[in-house]
Amino acid sequence: MFDFQEKVIDRSKDIPVLVEISSPGCGPCWWMEKALISVTKKMSGKVEFVSLPITEYPELVDTYKISSNPTTILFKEGQEVGRLKGALPEMVIEQWVNDLI
Repeated sequence: MFDFQEKVIDRSKDIPVLVEISSPGCGPCWWMEKALISVTKKMSGKVEFVSLPITEYPELVDTYKISSNPTTILFKEGQEVGRLKGALPEMVIEQWVNDLI
């Protein structure tokens, strides 16, 4: 089982963590995940990425008030510092991350 506290909240105190919350079989989710992976590779050492399927972590819907699929949340220093809803172009994501970290 994925330990959200350890792998996202605690880890984000050392390095910002991008979390994509999505549904299996969701086309925009797949596209966004590929863009997030690419951005994370470009920013190697500056940000980490985790993708979590909502079907396996339904508690995240209430905890983080997820209303859109996919939802991407950036955690830094143990806190949510930004959120994206839906699929966006890679360069928009990269600029957003740079602005927040």
